[in-house]
Amino acid sequence: MGKRKLLIAASLLLLGAAILFATQLQNATSSASRGGFVTAKGARFFVQGRPFRFVGANVAVIYGNEERAQMPDTMREAARMGVSVVRIWASGESGEDDSPASGIARNDWLKLNPFRRGPDDWNEEAFKSLDRAIAEAARHNLRVQVCLTNWWRDTGGVVRYLRWAGAPDAADETKPFGINVERAMLFYTNERARSLYRAHVQRIVSRRNTVTGVLYRDDPTIMGYELMNEAQAVTGRYRERRAWIEEMSRYIKSLDPNHLVAPGTWGYRNSWERRAWLEDHSLAEVDYCDVHIYPRDDLDSYVDSTEALQKFIDNRAAASFSIRKPLVIGEFGMVPEGYAGVSQRDWYRAYFESVARAGLSGAMFWRWTPDERGDYNITYSTPKDEGVRAEIQRGTQLFQKLLYDWPPAPRLLDASRHLIPHQFAFARKADDEALKPVATALQDGTLYTFAPEQAIAGRFEKLGGGAGYVWGYGMGFFEYVVPPVESNRRVKKIIVRAHLQPVAPHDVPPSEVSTQVTLFVNGTNCGSQLVPVEGNGQAVVRQWQVDSWLVRLSASRAQPLRIRFAVTTDAQPPFGLNISNWPAGYDPHGAKPVEVEIKE
Repeated sequence: MGKRKLLIAASLLLLGAAILFATQLQNATSSASRGGFVTAKGARFFVQGRPFRFVGANVAVIYGNEERAQMPDTMREAARMGVSVVRIWASGESGEDDSPASGIARNDWLKLNPFRRGPDDWNEEAFKSLDRAIAEAARHNLRVQVCLTNWWRDTGGVVRYLRWAGAPDAADETKPFGINVERAMLFYTNERARSLYRAHVQRIVSRRNTVTGVLYRDDPTIMGYELMNEAQAVTGRYRERRAWIEEMSRYIKSLDPNHLVAPGTWGYRNSWERRAWLEDHSLAEVDYCDVHIYPRDDLDSYVDSTEALQKFIDNRAAASFSIRKPLVIGEFGMVPEGYAGVSQRDWYRAYFESVARAGLSGAMFWRWTPDERGDYNITYSTPKDEGVRAEIQRGTQLFQKLLYDWPPAPRLLDASRHLIPHQFAFARKADDEALKPVATALQDGTLYTFAPEQAIAGRFEKLGGGAGYVWGYGMGFFEYVVPPVESNRRVKKIIVRAHLQPVAPHDVPPSEVSTQVTLFVNGTNCGSQLVPVEGNGQAVVRQWQVDSWLVRLSASRAQPLRIRFAVTTDAQPPFGLNISNWPAGYDPHGAKPVEVEIKE
């Protein structure tokens, strides 16, 4: 071959190599070319200074062989619908003893395609499958939220880590969802379990994508990392989980300062959990907030209408705005038959409209898949979900329309209006004869006695009662009214007595339960008492001596006295309130109810 031909051949070879390299590089850089990493500033996401709001989808692309094969279609169709972010699970812990008897995961796909078969037995093919999914997401201009492990046992998760760490009893078929939460809490404090988790984090976060050649930490296709799916905690033991969140989020940031981190704690259902949720998300290394909501299955959220859904979302929005961090609804969904008289399609419309009105940053439905099986699956391969798909597209258009719509309504920027997620309440007329106390003249004053159920008003997160008792769970109050009496009398002091008890949650032993109760009289704080659970039949009647000049003046001037027993929003701890008749043996005045004694 002549010199000229050799030069032409060499040039063509170099040109071909350049084209090949450019083609390979295209997948790796497509997401970078559209704006770089997602960042959080205040309560919003940004990409290169431009606000970023999204409709997202939890996608089934990692575990099953069929799901893996159809992954490119799943990504393509998600992008075609206007979805901007997909949530992918980058975990799955298997073992030789996976079986119904072992109480660990029982899915066939976990045996076939785990990320990890043992503490030091990694399945590289699963990691390559994740590489392919991230590369395909980049090709379709999708961002990826990566979830690093699971509280629930269907993917191994916490119970598998603990079994490897020598604590095998976290999986328990006799407990709800097959998990002994008390034992599973060891995951947060057991050094071996934490070390095993950190090893997985390091392997993911420091990985180089085998398809694109890009290090995960350098890939803006990845929006961020979620430490766990729906991390739970025993009531009142939130500090153990928080210390774990702080440790692991800080560890990720040490390996990868470019990507966002979220705890993945599911959300909150009551005011004490809300307080813990805020503290979790206020950590410096945590970038954004996340909640999940399934109205049909999560009855403690009290979302049984589209109006209640808006209130649920508003409450969580106000919480995240109060700490100036973005909020994402990380999972939501509805079954084909709908719920509470509302169709599946209308629920989906309500989800997107509620999130958009509240000014949140994203909403990710569960889940996008070619598989028609499963109550919450939304398919792209059949006409079955055509109506829901239309709502998803409509949602993406709404989010883009409102991209710069900020700030949200003033009602959402006043966190004090949203401290308690949901309360039940009753109020009755003060002149109702059935609610008036029995007045007994004493040598130095008057004694007013109420049956516990004579409360004129009550407001708690859960309410109940019967003959001789009333109870309220969480934060709230019960109120009784002493009617006005003759004026121009000198009141020296007021004594209030009641038989009070906490309302213990199902997951806390009574020995560890107490509740802080504050007495208010006509709105004046008359002091708090810590009320423990009574033991061995020993009744304790609580007593307040009210010396407040303002309260005594009200009684002297024949004004009614509003006696309120409250578990306030800052109570430590807030284990509700039970007011019941005094038991036999404690009977100083021949009565067994709530007492208000006015000393003259």
